[in-house]
Amino acid sequence: MKQKEIDPYISLICTHCDFYKEDDLLLECAAFKVLKNMLQDGRIKPEEISDVFR
Repeated sequence: MKQKEIDPYISLICTHCDFYKEDDLLLECAAFKVLKNMLQDGRIKPEEISDVFR
């Protein structure tokens, strides 16, 4: 059985959240939408998000 691919934004942002559930990939919270938009616009870098979880 092939494992589902996780959206890179979900992997970067959501998997660290206490509310994240692997089977709810279609649900998006407001924080996810804001961070995803900021990443797409180039206002923040993925490394900046990763650094928060260190």
